[in-house]
Amino acid sequence: MATVAGRGLALQQLTGYLLRRAYVVCRAQAEACIGEDSTVGEVPVLTLVRDDEPISQRRLGELLGLNRTTTSKLVDTVEAKGWVVRDRDPRDRRSYALRLTRQGRESLEALHRSLDGGEARLTRSLTPQEHSRLAEELRALLTDDATTSIAGLGSRCGYLIARAHRRMFRQASCALAPLGLSPRDFGILSALSAAQPCSQQQLSAIIGISAPAMLAFVDELESSGLVSRRRNSADRRAYDLTLTETGAAKLAACRRVALDIQAGVVQALGREGDEDLRRLLSKVIGAASDVEGSAVRWPKPRRPASVETPVARSS
Repeated sequence: MATVAGRGLALQQLTGYLLRRAYVVCRAQAEACIGEDSTVGEVPVLTLVRDDEPISQRRLGELLGLNRTTTSKLVDTVEAKGWVVRDRDPRDRRSYALRLTRQGRESLEALHRSLDGGEARLTRSLTPQEHSRLAEELRALLTDDATTSIAGLGSRCGYLIARAHRRMFRQASCALAPLGLSPRDFGILSALSAAQPCSQQQLSAIIGISAPAMLAFVDELESSGLVSRRRNSADRRAYDLTLTETGAAKLAACRRVALDIQAGVVQALGREGDEDLRRLLSKVIGAASDVEGSAVRWPKPRRPASVETPVARSS
């Protein structure tokens, strides 16, 4: 098991939570660098085609961990831009073989140059040695990910953070599904447990999401019987939020799941390696927060939010 106690478990002690926060930061940095004509998801697509052409569309999806529909949409987009050509694979007529066009190569080179700037801003709080350690520790979490050996991908902390976050988010989602909860729900319940009773505005500030979004998430958790929302006796415009008995029991179960996942991280990195990774991720997150904030963005609620007047997940 991980080295933190379940009852007093803080989100900052979980590598997956810090990866979620760092992912929000690195995605924002990347999107700001590459502009509106491209998307972050197009870069690994073009890079993999460049390094393994002609590559089948099916193989591309397997390497990126994407389903057929998502892969097809990405390829459609870069093909429409004139960056790739898609022909029937002569070795398998059921598949497409992808190749970069000249325009695609030039665009990819420009995208990588732009991402160099994003990487520098993302890791500006790290020394060169810390940058190297962060990349090495992230690759250790992605030992079976073939894309981490690709030039222009595996050396970028931003890409590695995104891949590691994606993997741990999926792992947590699957592990929490039998409880009927998501990683977002776990984050909100954990923060509320530490701060209760608190207002929706306070909880929103703790987690770093907008008040309207928090309203929708609390609506969902209240309707599930996990959170209680009562008028504040001193300020009738505000609500006090607390966990219900059911919510506390669910949170305890979530913490056991989180500790199991964290134990896997410690097994992969060692105790010191995991502590170093969390420290470096915290530096990346903190540097972004000092400049522009790093609010966590969560998926939309599973059910429509109520229309109650607001008084207001992380991965």
